[in-house]
Amino acid sequence: MKILLVVATTLEVAPALRELFGIEALESGLGRPGELIESPHVDCLVTGVGQLQCAVHLVRTLERKEHRLAVQAGIGGSFLPTLRKGQVVVVREELLPDLGAEDREGFLDLFEMGLLDRDAPPFCGGSLIAPELGLTSLVGLPRARSVTLNRVLSHEASIAWVRRRFAPDVANMEGAAFLYGCLTARVPCVTLRAISDFVGPRDKSSWDIPGAVSALHRVLTPLLDECQRAS
Repeated sequence: MKILLVVATTLEVAPALRELFGIEALESGLGRPGELIESPHVDCLVTGVGQLQCAVHLVRTLERKEHRLAVQAGIGGSFLPTLRKGQVVVVREELLPDLGAEDREGFLDLFEMGLLDRDAPPFCGGSLIAPELGLTSLVGLPRARSVTLNRVLSHEASIAWVRRRFAPDVANMEGAAFLYGCLTARVPCVTLRAISDFVGPRDKSSWDIPGAVSALHRVLTPLLDECQRAS
């Protein structure tokens, strides 16, 4: 069985697409949601941005073809000054900070509303916990607590609320859907996030997407090599 590389956009793994599949991902290109790019050892699924697209296309792919490992790779934002732009982290858990309801007292998540059990699989204490696969190529990389958001946080009040309630290290827009799908399907999985920006007022001029993409590739290449050798 092959490895499944899961990406929101082709831009985020452009070097890998070039090396593994001979595909040039244009700098402005995002890819086609649901597209599965195949090679002898690695398949690459382009899900599109956000949890909805990721969930639908991931589940369809896992049902249609068996893969022995799924690797999600992408860029993300850092909540911590110690996680600098260009640094790569391994996500150890994902949380859902904006799935719930507002009331007069503030915000209630689905667990507090009684609509989800905090410890009903694949949840554990209200989190989605990534399996530790013992991969040598990931030794030394920081493990991160991640929040999966439906929007890019930019307002100070929103950022402060998420910090206070969830104490996250990084932010993304697809991670929880990926982890939920893989845990439910019992597919071993790992998520890599390269820091492209700091969570704060939206200022694209301060983002370093090329640097994050390059850093991600430097980690992704030995990871995929290790996984292929283990097949």
